[in-house]
Amino acid sequence: MRHALNSSHHEGHEGHEGKSKNPFVYFVSFVLKIFSTENIWAFILFLIVLALIVFTSDSSPVWIYQGF
Repeated sequence: MRHALNSSHHEGHEGHEGKSKNPFVYFVSFVLKIFSTENIWAFILFLIVLALIVFTSDSSPVWIYQGF
């Protein structure tokens, strides 16, 4: 147990003082994963479907009031 708490026995383990990458590098890789070609096309398709729904709907949904 005593050796587990002593950080000098952990060889090859670098903590916060070790070499770390710039946070911007992690952000850029995350953004590149999100904005892949498939995701961009899926988003464009979503916008087209949303625009079709908005522009083709009436001002009030009549089908809700049909039973009253």
